[in-house]
Amino acid sequence: MIVAMNPEHLHEYMRIDSQCHPIPWPRKSYESELSRAEDRLYLLYVLAHPRRIVGYAGVAFETEEAHITTVTVAPGWRGQGVGARLFLALALAARRRNTSLYLEVAADNPSAQSLYRRFGLAPVGIQRGYYANMADALIMRADNIHQPDFAHRLVKIAGELDCT
Repeated sequence: MIVAMNPEHLHEYMRIDSQCHPIPWPRKSYESELSRAEDRLYLLYVLAHPRRIVGYAGVAFETEEAHITTVTVAPGWRGQGVGARLFLALALAARRRNTSLYLEVAADNPSAQSLYRRFGLAPVGIQRGYYANMADALIMRADNIHQPDFAHRLVKIAGELDCT
């Protein structure tokens, strides 16, 4: 199930962050992001039994854009639709705000790039040395998320996820 992220679970999602990223976000960054509920949305993917967080995702709503800040899935849960479900929730939130959607993804992460392409994001550039470890990022975006074809794409993906 997908629920709103809150500070009481900080230790759990920081544990996943440290498993997934060579240089995880500092605790203060999470605290700062979570304190900005008016223009931030962070979600958790939580297993019911046993109750355990296996992924999280976030978006920063800017003036006319929704910037996906993170989509992170615990290593043992990748490829099972967790990231897609989280991304779907963020895309729907961005659509409700009538914004464009963009993100940075590691240039050497083809599986994440494939997920974002599935949602209609297309590469628009490279940001050299973007990450703290100086790795490059591919910038991807979708500017048509307010259009009916994007809504149909989301409905189709939602249907596919319910079938898995």
